[in-house]
Amino acid sequence: MKHTLVLLLLISHGYVMAQPAAISPTGDAGRNHIRDFGLKNYIHLSKELPRKSTESWDLVCEMPYNCQFQPWIEIRGKNGAVISLNSTNPLVRYLTRTESFVSGQGHQVYQAANWISGEGAIYSIPPGVEVLSVKYRETGYDTKFTGSFSCNDQDYNILWQKGARTAYLCMRDHFYDCPDRERVGFWGDGTPELDQCFYAFDSSAHRLCRDLVLRKLDPEFYPGQQLEFLGEYGLWYYYMQTGDLASLVTVYPSTREFLFNVYKPGKKNQWFDWGKENKDIAVIETCFMYIDLGALKKMAQLTGHQSDTVAINQRMDSIRESFDRRFWKGNAYRSDQVSQPDDRANAMAINAGLAGRATWETIYRTVLSQKTYASCFFDRWVFEALCKMGRQREALLRMSDRYRSMIRAPFTTLWEHYDRWWASVVDAFDEGSSLNHGWNPPVINLSQDIAGISPVKPGWELFSVLPREAFLRRVHVSVPSVKGAIDMSLHKTTTHYDLQLVSPAGTMAMVGIPKKSFKTLQEIKVNNRLVWKGAVLDTIPGLSHAGENEEYILFLVKAGRWHFQGLGTLGLELPKKIPRPAKAERKLDKRNWTASASVPDNTFLFSGDSIPIDVSARNVLDGDHWTGWRDMGSTQHSGQFLMVDMKIPRRFDKIVLDNSWALWDSPRGYSLSVSVDGKHWKGPVVRGEGQLGITTLSFPAQTARYIKINQTGQDSSYHWSVYELDVYQAP
Repeated sequence: MKHTLVLLLLISHGYVMAQPAAISPTGDAGRNHIRDFGLKNYIHLSKELPRKSTESWDLVCEMPYNCQFQPWIEIRGKNGAVISLNSTNPLVRYLTRTESFVSGQGHQVYQAANWISGEGAIYSIPPGVEVLSVKYRETGYDTKFTGSFSCNDQDYNILWQKGARTAYLCMRDHFYDCPDRERVGFWGDGTPELDQCFYAFDSSAHRLCRDLVLRKLDPEFYPGQQLEFLGEYGLWYYYMQTGDLASLVTVYPSTREFLFNVYKPGKKNQWFDWGKENKDIAVIETCFMYIDLGALKKMAQLTGHQSDTVAINQRMDSIRESFDRRFWKGNAYRSDQVSQPDDRANAMAINAGLAGRATWETIYRTVLSQKTYASCFFDRWVFEALCKMGRQREALLRMSDRYRSMIRAPFTTLWEHYDRWWASVVDAFDEGSSLNHGWNPPVINLSQDIAGISPVKPGWELFSVLPREAFLRRVHVSVPSVKGAIDMSLHKTTTHYDLQLVSPAGTMAMVGIPKKSFKTLQEIKVNNRLVWKGAVLDTIPGLSHAGENEEYILFLVKAGRWHFQGLGTLGLELPKKIPRPAKAERKLDKRNWTASASVPDNTFLFSGDSIPIDVSARNVLDGDHWTGWRDMGSTQHSGQFLMVDMKIPRRFDKIVLDNSWALWDSPRGYSLSVSVDGKHWKGPVVRGEGQLGITTLSFPAQTARYIKINQTGQDSSYHWSVYELDVYQAP
């Protein structure tokens, strides 16, 4: 990608804008809340240690997950030798210069002075230096992973786990957009990061949330993002989770001033989303303003500013009464700014309550089932809108489809863009986008919208358990509320809907048995006692019937253990393939193998900048998915090959080619040949087309020493890359 395009990206998202002093990346607001996890062993080394060579060499080391760390090394050195150490993540070099030290004679230990992030470390070792051992020191915000989500579909388990890891990686002295490229405290990124804290981490994380709530508003720093934060999804969300009224009292005057006098609708560079163009800003900002005014009204009533509610009501009435006249086009909401209805804008009309129920089916049919303009940041609100409409099935399917590349990828965090695709200004693969971006929402959507656990009164005094599990058959969620852990599990069969709840002292729970999960609901038992059979039959101590609506039969229960059973006939649809657990396979140890290619080893300038990135063939064998091989000579064409020498003949039946980092560099076509001696070749053993990110070659078991992957397709836009190659032993 050209440097000028990257500069446009940086400017459009504020990357080159000076940050407010209060959130400087070098600030120490969170210094006292950083935890040192101590020295840890890497889980994989590209070379066996101890090791010494007469030539320069690289040692690539893998960690179990993406983290903030400082590389550590123990050597037996010689005077004047320069050892360099950094993350294998090339984005880190934008922000943190590669550290190096000059060794003396004899035994020495060195630890990097600055923390960096990534899933691997790379040490550059000069000739004559013996590396005895390597470790890393992990640090991070002092909070614990106490929330959880799991279900019978591994896609969503992976998404929740990667989402929580991403959120944690983007926490330190403040909420970052990402820790590798910028560490900027955007309100847009901060909103979902704050929200995720209440479902993933213990209460120590609330300190960062409070800091964001109390942060001074800045009308010059992407005010649209602040508009997203100042209502139900930021300020009010924080209050409902914590019950911290004092913070609302503090920020009420500045919030009112911002919404009434500072924010100017229609200005350029407000920024509401990344994603594709066709952003219907007029509709989006109107919806968020309406949401914020609703939250401001509740804040006014709580903080002694009841007199402000008159003006707030007038503004809300004006928006509500003119909304359809301004934006409804008969089949969708749309302003004159765009030619096609925007999924973001129409989702927000539903979430804001400005779209009447009579429009929902039309909006779904013409927009939300057809358009995917939203980025992985804004899709949070599209998922929410689908769940509000009772289309949780479609929300889950949209989530697994749009996150398909991230689910399959070996990286443990979620990315800045779906499919690494830069969808603003130009449509192209964006090598400069981060692979750990805190604005991803699966933790919120799965724990809150799908499992249905959410506070109804501030500080979880009253909370709801309203599952929208759709086609999921088993769900278990633990929510670390300020009152204590809330644990809910449900299990469905063709005749039973079992829901078990453990709620902490000082709470009440509104539990709903979802009618939509049943073809026929005959009766409900609570703690093995029949309480409903077409109507309320009985009650038990601590439980009362709370009525019913279109979606649920509702019960109010006190703190404790509860077992709800809905009996009848349930439809257990399977609209998507449920991933099966991976079968046990032996991945061959490749540390002594060698690799070569149809072109000489090369480098490329990362994102058009002056940072050279090594893309030698040997990188496909180092165990790290950030480092790899690329044919930089030309784009994809027939005749390119990558060859591996396994040193001795081995029996194998599967090869996995991973290019998740350079996602669109998958081979357009491939064939596999094998050889015992490197001269006489058998094949093609298998042919096929590459898949986005990860391509798996399965074939009848072969015994060979040499493997040759031939690229047989054509692509005028993208190079061919392999960032990691693994070979699996046949049984």
